[in-house]
Amino acid sequence: MRGASALYRRLGQNRLLSGREEKMKERGFTLIELLVVIAIIAILAAILFPVFSQAREKARQTQCISNLRNIAMAVMQYVNDYDERNPPHECWACGGQWGARHDPNQRWSVRIHAYTRNIQLFECPSGGTERINTSPPNWSPGGDPDIWGPLSYAWGWAFPRSWNGILHSLGAVPRVLGYWDWGTMTSTGRTQAEYARPAETRLIADSAHKDGCCNRTVVPNHCGSAWWCGNPDGGPWDDAKRDKYTRHLKGSNYIFVDGHVKWRHWMSIYRPDNSIVFAMSGPELRY
Repeated sequence: MRGASALYRRLGQNRLLSGREEKMKERGFTLIELLVVIAIIAILAAILFPVFSQAREKARQTQCISNLRNIAMAVMQYVNDYDERNPPHECWACGGQWGARHDPNQRWSVRIHAYTRNIQLFECPSGGTERINTSPPNWSPGGDPDIWGPLSYAWGWAFPRSWNGILHSLGAVPRVLGYWDWGTMTSTGRTQAEYARPAETRLIADSAHKDGCCNRTVVPNHCGSAWWCGNPDGGPWDDAKRDKYTRHLKGSNYIFVDGHVKWRHWMSIYRPDNSIVFAMSGPELRY
């Protein structure tokens, strides 16, 4: 009898456990539980996505700095080969056949390309404003291919046809590179002895134009041919717009005359009167 009672008890317990398991299987998640899970996922995404975005941009910024270091070494090699002089200043309307803008070999980036052997170094992974193409702009006649060979263009300046398709993302500061000598009618690169503060004088930087003057290096993902930059988004410039149109986490990468490369926040560069930009552009240099 005792054995039979124990058997009945075990059978009853098994049926009870089986019933609970079936109820658990049938129950599933309630709507509130699902909403809580979705809310947690949304909160985590809101926290992590900006972090991932910043991490990706930091990687692009690091790649850009690496490119600029290679370009800085190329400039130093050029200077060593050309009597301690930088690549010459490029004069829009100076020289033959409607101006130096039609001679692709006079672009500063083309001059130092022989020391890099890699056109891709002049493309910033975080963007630019104009891609080199084969069509001259309507407002500027194209150069003569019988003189210069097949050409491509950006901002109305001629580049070799082999540069077609490159998103030229860097600009050199014209007055820092050199000057046009109206006496001899020649373009001249500056000697290293002309710079009073080479470690503080910007030479090449992230820029919206191949000529990195004025605010083109402050907001390099907006300014193009306009010297002082137009007002984007239908209104005047403000801090939010400058944050938006910078290239690397609210700043730009710079090569200085002494060859070092550094990232600078736009707030450390920009002033309404361009006083800091001018101070970084060799105010002691003569034209």
